[in-house]
Amino acid sequence: MSGTLTDVSFIEAWFRARIDHLFREPFKPTDVRVLEVDQMSRGVSRQTWTVDVEIENHGTRRFVVRRDHEAGSIIASSLFDEYSVYRRLEGTGVPVARVLWFEDDLEWMPDGRPAYVRELVDGDWRLPALADHSPDGDAERIRLSQEHLDKLALVHSVDWRLQGFDRVLRVPESPAHCALDLIEQCVERIASYGGEPSPVMAEAVALLRARAPRTCDRIVLCKGTNGLGEEAWRNGRIVALSDWEMAVLGDPAYDFAQCQEMIPEIIRNGHRIWGLPEALRYYAERTGTEVTLDRVAYYRELYGLLQFTYTQHVAATIRGMERAPLRFVWTATEVAFRSELRMAKHFAGDLMKEGFV
Repeated sequence: MSGTLTDVSFIEAWFRARIDHLFREPFKPTDVRVLEVDQMSRGVSRQTWTVDVEIENHGTRRFVVRRDHEAGSIIASSLFDEYSVYRRLEGTGVPVARVLWFEDDLEWMPDGRPAYVRELVDGDWRLPALADHSPDGDAERIRLSQEHLDKLALVHSVDWRLQGFDRVLRVPESPAHCALDLIEQCVERIASYGGEPSPVMAEAVALLRARAPRTCDRIVLCKGTNGLGEEAWRNGRIVALSDWEMAVLGDPAYDFAQCQEMIPEIIRNGHRIWGLPEALRYYAERTGTEVTLDRVAYYRELYGLLQFTYTQHVAATIRGMERAPLRFVWTATEVAFRSELRMAKHFAGDLMKEGFV
């Protein structure tokens, strides 16, 4: 049988065929009915769909179907690797949605494309309290920031060898080589895409290699993109860490460089109450691991190269397509241009500002 992700009858037949994967023992229903299938609007790298299912005598449940766009993925990491990260996080204490199965059977792949199914964790990515910049809101903003830091520390504490992450993600030669190894991954990938040479990238890579920090004392599992918009919250706590497409084994500073709005700068009467230095001290107290400001700054610079890498992956994906998706064209052109500006800023200044004599 074959069908589309918008065909409720096909999705219902698919879920019935995989009913043994849907639920944990001893809860084993004999039938399910799909009520609704919707595509979520958030997310860029891949597609995320929700499936509402009615379970006999047990009400309704919601599941998630995750797959690449028709043209492929924007991020270079594979869909199966993303699924494998979720699978290996089970039992570690890291809050993530439970993945149920990876579908690569031609008979059941929606629209003929691989997909994986996971449970939907009830939560919301929005945190209205972060927008309260009044003195009365300081304590709650700091508490939310600390909750996020606690969960990052939990990710970094995962025994990645025991969980088999070394079979999914590349392992740096040593903690001191984390930055250099990440650069080499980017360079190798970009070379494999066969795009046009980029003098900006070449100059940036040379500088990044020369300035690569070597003070990292341990290799940890890093999430990648994290922070506001990337996690599910409920009652002021993180209930699920999502979006693992840029996960790596490396320096914990890599994650601090990619925090989105979860380390607010709070200064009252000229006195710093909270910010990155305080967040790093809090993290060190919780973990015994020191992450320095200069390493975080370095990985923020390196992000321009990471961004350029996935834009070149997209360019290679759509090269030769007669009608490429607009999102992919925009990423391969506008985002690529901006990533080069970001890299150039560190050796040529801000090229978006005009110079006046």
